[in-house]
Amino acid sequence: MIVITGAKFDSTAVVSFGGVAATKVSVDSDTRISVTVPALAASGPITVKTTAGASQSSAQFSVLSAPAPAAGYRLAWHDEFDGTSLDKRRWRAHGGTRGDATHAPDAIEVANGVLTISTYTDPETGKHCTGFLDTNTGDQGRFTFGYFEARVRFVSMPGQWSAFWLMSNMNKVYVPEDPSLGVEIDIIEHRAVVENNAGNVRNQHSSAIHWNGYAKDEMQTVGSGQKQLPAGQSFAEWHTVGVLWTPSGYQFFFDGNPYWDTTMGLSMSPEFIRLTSEIKDLYWAGNIPAEGYGRLGASTNGTMQIDWVRVWQLPTPP
Repeated sequence: MIVITGAKFDSTAVVSFGGVAATKVSVDSDTRISVTVPALAASGPITVKTTAGASQSSAQFSVLSAPAPAAGYRLAWHDEFDGTSLDKRRWRAHGGTRGDATHAPDAIEVANGVLTISTYTDPETGKHCTGFLDTNTGDQGRFTFGYFEARVRFVSMPGQWSAFWLMSNMNKVYVPEDPSLGVEIDIIEHRAVVENNAGNVRNQHSSAIHWNGYAKDEMQTVGSGQKQLPAGQSFAEWHTVGVLWTPSGYQFFFDGNPYWDTTMGLSMSPEFIRLTSEIKDLYWAGNIPAEGYGRLGASTNGTMQIDWVRVWQLPTPP
């Protein structure tokens, strides 16, 4: 399967590869379609017609191909954030509170092809607000094995951190412990400082696996430790982060390069995607600033931006 973007599509879209018509076409939005390349197609132009096939689109097309870590895989799920609002068929926005954060709808914005999660302080209530998203909306948002990748950038602040991760509804305490039933897979976590606001880690990132629930003395963890960006790079720039999860283990990638792998905490169960920013005072990501994070839109907001999220899986045998 490939994804084609950059034109106005409708339910009449007809796609051909070198003159061979595709029979499996899904119109994801008015600017994006997913197409299964027909087996008989060998080479030639990609032709897309709309309006009952009466005209060929003149827009430039960009075709997604599997990244190197997912060679031989096919695109199973994705969100390019091309619209003007969150796709609620794909994402669930949490309400309520978590730690010292209040989950606020206006902390989440989709515009100009980018999802932004902002961390701010409401000047009226003094509450610290941010956003917490996941795909735990049904079977289509849960996956077992595959290559999971996102293009991200961050502005992190003390007391706050952001993450792209996978989670299982079955991550809980088992006796004996059994990570195969489900774990937490942190593909990337990013923060500004460490505990007590010590240690500038704005240009570092980490990955981890957690299993056996979150009860004290029960949770099990293995992690990559803090990884430094190459000299001259920062998280104000875009980077791709991913994990290849197979029945044999995990391999983590940064900008297409492997940087950590493990066979510990190996989940064999469905996992869903999370895009989150969290706030917790006097904790892992430091202390909340006394003045807070500023009103929404202020330069002092912490932000996590996501250009796209994609899931690639091995094709199902015929």
